[in-house]
Amino acid sequence: MIFSGEYMKKVEYFKLNEYLDYILLVSNDDLYFSYDKIRNIVKGNKKSILIDMFYRNGYSFNRFIELDFTDNSKVESRLVNPRDVSEDIKENTKKYFRNHNDLLESSTLVDSVKSFIQVSENF
Repeated sequence: MIFSGEYMKKVEYFKLNEYLDYILLVSNDDLYFSYDKIRNIVKGNKKSILIDMFYRNGYSFNRFIELDFTDNSKVESRLVNPRDVSEDIKENTKKYFRNHNDLLESSTLVDSVKSFIQVSENF
């Protein structure tokens, strides 16, 4: 379920296989406000995770960010070129929004992008 009362989930975690996982940001809030939740997802030995910010940034170059949690108080981030991101991740995000059309419709993405996601075969 995407909506729970008045509160919307801000992140969705996907583990596509033992080597490939990522977080989809499903909020227009700044990524900074989700650091604690993301840190809890990444806990353990893993120190970095890819963030897909399609919901907020659409197809722009700054769609993907990698967060590195270097210690308990420090977070470093860097942009990741979309060409360097697995097609499996992009396909999974497309499927997610097709299955959660209400979330897509409530986003601030322009109508042409929303329509493209709903009807396109390639993301």
